[in-house]
Formats: sequence, C-alpha cells, structure tokens
Amino acid sequence: MTELSQTASLPAALQKHVAGDFAGAEAVYRALLAANPHDAQALHYLGFLLQQCDRLTEARDTLLAAIALDAGHSEWHFNLGLTLFRLGELDAAVAAYLQALARDGSKYFYWTNLGVALEQLQRDAEAEQSFQAATRLDPHCPDAYYLLCNLCRKLGRREEARRYNAQGIVAAPEACNSKILVGQAYHDLGQTDKAVALFQTWAQAEPDNPIPAHLLTAYQAPCDATRCADDYVARTFDEFAKSFEDTLTRLQYSGPSLARDYVGSQSYGPASLDVLDLGCGTGWIGEILKPLARRLVGVDLSAAMLEKARAKQLYDALHQSDIEAFVRDSGEQYDLVACMDTLIYLGRLDALFAGVHARLRADGHFLFTTESHEAIDDFRLNISGRYSHAGSYVQLALRNAGFAITDMREVPIRKESGTPVLGHFVVARCIQ
Repeated sequence: MTELSQTASLPAALQKHVAGDFAGAEAVYRALLAANPHDAQALHYLGFLLQQCDRLTEARDTLLAAIALDAGHSEWHFNLGLTLFRLGELDAAVAAYLQALARDGSKYFYWTNLGVALEQLQRDAEAEQSFQAATRLDPHCPDAYYLLCNLCRKLGRREEARRYNAQGIVAAPEACNSKILVGQAYHDLGQTDKAVALFQTWAQAEPDNPIPAHLLTAYQAPCDATRCADDYVARTFDEFAKSFEDTLTRLQYSGPSLARDYVGSQSYGPASLDVLDLGCGTGWIGEILKPLARRLVGVDLSAAMLEKARAKQLYDALHQSDIEAFVRDSGEQYDLVACMDTLIYLGRLDALFAGVHARLRADGHFLFTTESHEAIDDFRLNISGRYSHAGSYVQLALRNAGFAITDMREVPIRKESGTPVLGHFVVARCIQ
C-alpha cells in the first residue's frame, strides 16, 4: 500500500467527519482529491462538510462538481439544495430538491424542504402539496403538520391551521408536549375519548395530582364545577412559575399593556393609592401599578409565583391565599383592585365581586380581564381547564355587586395555536 492509501482513505475521512473532526476530515478529503481530482465521493463529502462549516459558496461549487461527475445520488442533489437555500438561491434550490425527488421520492424530508423553499418563493399551492406529500409518506412525523399549520395560518385558514397543529402535537414524541396539550389536540381532532383515556391514565398514575382530575371534569362534566379547586390552581402555577412571563410574552398576553394603558389614561398622582393585586403571580402587573401605589398588596395561591414576586421587591405585603377568601375576610380598604387574567379560574363571579366591592372605598376602581364567550348565558368550563364568561353575565354580576361599569371592551387576551383568544377588559367603579 502507498503512504497515501494508508493515511488518506475515504473511510478514514468519514470517521473523522462523523466524530466532528472537521479540520482533519477536510485534510483527508483534499488529499484524496489531490491524488484523484475526479473522486466524486470525496468531492461530495467535502462539499457537505463545507456546508456544515458555513462555507457555503465553496460548498455549492464543490457539490456541483461532484454531481457533474456522478448525478445518480439523490442525497447529493438534496445537500446541494440545502446549500443553495442557505445562499438564498431559491429557484436553484427548488430545482436541486426536484432532482433529488426524481431519484428517490420516498424521503419525507425531501418534500418538507422543497415545500419550505416553494413557500419562500410564494408558490404556496405547490408548497402545500409538498407538505401534504410528506404527511402521506410519514404520518407520524410532526414537522410537515407544523409547516402546514403555519402556511394555513398565513393564508387565513385558521381552522385548518388549528387541525394541523393538533396533528403535529399528536404525532410528536410523547416527551415533546405536555399531557394537557396532547389532550387538547385529541379534542381538536374529534378524538375526545383518547383525551379522556390519557387523563384517566395520568390520574391513576398520580392519584394526588389535582391537574388530571380537574381536566377530567372539564372534559366529562364541565357543568359540575363552578370554580377551579385551590390545589389545582396552586399546583398548576407552581409548575408554571419559572417560565410564566416568557411563555405569556410568546403568547402575546395583553394584560400588561391593558393595565399600562389604563394607568396612562388616569390622573392618579404618584404613590397616591392603596392597591390590591389579586392573582398577582410573578408581579408583572404589580410592576405597572407600583408607581401609583402608596401601598401595594399582592395575593396568589402559588407559593412559587409569590417567590418570584417577592424577589422583585414591589409589594408591601404578599399573601398566599384564595382570592375569594382574602377579599371576604380582609378588613383592609383599597382605592384600586386589579385582577388580571385570574377570573379564568373562577366560574361563578358573584362572591368575588361582592368581596371586592367590600374592600374598595367609594369610587374606587376594579379592573380585570375575562375570556369571553357569547354563546353561553353565564360561564363555561373549557377543555383548557379555564372558564369563559358571557359579557352579559359579567355585566349583571357587577351591577348586582354594586358596581358601575366605566369601560368594557372585547380584546384579544392572548394567542393559542396562533389564534387570538378573545376576552373582555373591564373597569368598574364602586358605588355605595
């Protein structure tokens, strides 16, 4: 054997390449090509390596040289397509992907990458066909469903987008999504029996966990519950505390902006109000209300959320308590009570509204949000585990408790699966 054949063999180069020794692999590939410039395999693998190293122009030229010598390998055309796409040469990338598919149409990821390139070229109908082809090849791969979801959402086809998103969640590996999301996905696909079976299995495995028990109620007997159990709310938000603000930012939660707009529209002096923040969570709304507050008090059921709020050093007092119990039993008076994105865990509102009224001074204000649902007379427990309230029910409950509504408007509260969730932002004045 020659010295070259001993040290510069394609298997040796591939071994270095796979091990992540890109510099060593490149040296061997180039040694092979110095000995034989027409070694198509060495050219291809060198081109692939250059693409991995973001040396895209070199990668394109090297891959083209390999294909000029041997055009029979589908993956070589596919790797060329990836490189051309990253260079922004979209038409050429589409042509390369089509060449790959002409040689092997059985790989779903050839179709998804073709679809992405076509969508970038605004050839949406062809992109959709490519994504659909991928789902037929591998119905258990979530990528194509999520791509279809995003495409349909862009095209304003929201119901289709929701369905594709659900199919992606169900197809994904079990560890990728929470059981709650998987259950909702089954429901969206008309497979509620599978969601119920999932939660029953969860409840049997964790009999002390209130979350699957509450979700079984939401799916099977929503009319039986007039509020979420305290242990369900506490457990949910203890688990949610670390990612709470990041997640709600991603979901475009509008509570902070609504509170900020309200504060900006008023003529309150600095440090002039006694403020109660019900369901204060991590103190996100408290940050907005703090400049107005002579005294700021927060209440939440979740110890983990209160720990986050305490670290911000905003509140004069923090209480771990059910909000209904707090406003019923506390003897303190306030000028402003906020309850943002919290009433979604209560169905019947009469007791809370009466308690808030008792805590407010005359002409004090109560601001809050709800999720809205006008197809019901009062409230409804949804499969999300949260409550929706009819606007007419909220108005009646406020009047009965002794409030005059000064502002009530329908607004998007957050997004779920890219679709706005509508609710009401309400400001009510305490009248004696």
